[in-house]
Amino acid sequence: MPPRASSMPPRAGAEPPLLTRGFATLMGAHFLQGLGWSSLLLLPLFLGVELGASRTQIGLIMASAGIAGLVVRPIVAWALDGIGRKPTLIVGTVLTALGMAMLIGVDRIGPLLWASRLICGAGMAALFSGYFAFAADIIPARRRTEGLALFGVSGIVPLFVGPFAGELGVEPAALVYFLPAMALVVLLSLLPLATVSEIRQRTDGGVLSPRAAWKALRRPALWPVWLATVLFAGIVVLFMNFVAVTAAARGIERPAIFWLSYGFGAIGVRLLGARLPDRIGPANLIAPALAAQIAAALVVAAATNETAFLVAGALGGLGHGMCFPVLAAQVVARSPDQLRGTAIAAFTALWEVATVALPPVYGAIGDRAGDSAMFSAGAVGAIAAAAIWAALEHRYGLPAPSEPVVIPSVGAAPPVP
Repeated sequence: MPPRASSMPPRAGAEPPLLTRGFATLMGAHFLQGLGWSSLLLLPLFLGVELGASRTQIGLIMASAGIAGLVVRPIVAWALDGIGRKPTLIVGTVLTALGMAMLIGVDRIGPLLWASRLICGAGMAALFSGYFAFAADIIPARRRTEGLALFGVSGIVPLFVGPFAGELGVEPAALVYFLPAMALVVLLSLLPLATVSEIRQRTDGGVLSPRAAWKALRRPALWPVWLATVLFAGIVVLFMNFVAVTAAARGIERPAIFWLSYGFGAIGVRLLGARLPDRIGPANLIAPALAAQIAAALVVAAATNETAFLVAGALGGLGHGMCFPVLAAQVVARSPDQLRGTAIAAFTALWEVATVALPPVYGAIGDRAGDSAMFSAGAVGAIAAAAIWAALEHRYGLPAPSEPVVIPSVGAAPPVP
């Protein structure tokens, strides 16, 4: 009697499984913490409507979380590769929940608000880096871009928190109660996280040399990826900090409506086109993804009704849905396996650079020249950066080597890129 199909060995060249129990459970944990992160997108609305903050003040307050994230990023990188993904994520979860809970006492722009943003920033630095490093560990290398795209859906679905909160009657004044309540949801993410087995990366029996790590992360093949990351993050940061405030100022009844179509666009392109990057080459999708984000910024610059904001959100979501997993996969593919956590930490640190540097600049432009000029300036700057990225990718964007780059321990000579 022939053996059943389930007991037969896999065919040569068959695709390794992607939707494993560990992958699904990690997605569940990521979804729960993502609900907290996404709810913080409503904070600028509270700052502008209830506390009377100017665009410049909103930019500075929101950027302060990025400052904390940059300060702790070297510690996060060390912890991910030296201690492990799960311990780092536990600490990040607790810090994020604590920072959100502190908002319950905020009634003015003062020390409590700033402290909340700094603590949230430190926690989210660990979560942002840790979850994607963990996911990259358990996703088969042959399906990494597809896997990261699907994994990222669990972080995009929470974007619906803003629109749904508005539909449920959560007014800006109530956000100081709503956001601390979401801190409890963030803490719940620890339950599924505890059940996922961690895969430790091999370090060849030694402590990794910081000098070797630094040299590996500045290999020319990574230059275009780093630039594209800053470019992409700069547009996303513009949306996160100012799109709801801009919509409210233009009399849009549901100012968070942008995030509804943004979420649908990002999820749709990942579910329908998750396999596309690995089939046609991940780098080939970066340019159209960036173009969609830039187009979204230009639409917001001229938007005067809900339909226009919905169109802008859909364009931005399409770009985000494809660009983030492609860039994350390129970082992993062009970096040594032993430094995967450090490489992802560097990738997410560039988001913090954009978070710190750009909101105050955007806010100053908005205060002086208006919201249309602010979004137009963001789009023009992104176009200029995209031209530089194209030149770097053409010159240095070589396929990743088939063999991983080996990083020696302290005392050994660093590798030559």
